[in-house]
Amino acid sequence: MIERKKYNNLITKIAFNKKAKYKYFIKETLEVGLVLLGWEVKAFKSGNINISDSYISFNSGEFYLIGAQFNALPTTQSYSSCIFNRDRKILLNKHEIMFLYQKMYKSGYTIITLSCFLKNNWCKMKIAIAKGKTQHDKREEKKQAQWNLEKIKIFKKIR
Repeated sequence: MIERKKYNNLITKIAFNKKAKYKYFIKETLEVGLVLLGWEVKAFKSGNINISDSYISFNSGEFYLIGAQFNALPTTQSYSSCIFNRDRKILLNKHEIMFLYQKMYKSGYTIITLSCFLKNNWCKMKIAIAKGKTQHDKREEKKQAQWNLEKIKIFKKIR
């Protein structure tokens, strides 16, 4: 009888895209894997990545992460070539690829990155299907946030 090890889902958060919720209406999220080189994994684990301006693009039947910047560590070997802004392949099932493709091209949504994290020592990324906000939507959201803060202050004074 073969015993299987039960892993706890240890999640270590690495990087966030703080601009995402301000610029987009987020509809759905997915957890995906990334194809990385050795020096990129080291940079990922140390937190030397920037995903604030990154997005997901479809090319020849596969999805790629574009615009994410991985900064090499000083301990990286000098003989290895470090391309900081290369396109990185995203690992998805066929069903997920078809679902994202339909949302992206038929429904007009954008696919963006929300966060990067380690899950059981695997480099993972949370991506979102999103719709862009207009300037009017952003102003309304700021007004609503300010009103919520004022409500909290008023209720504290009443008590």
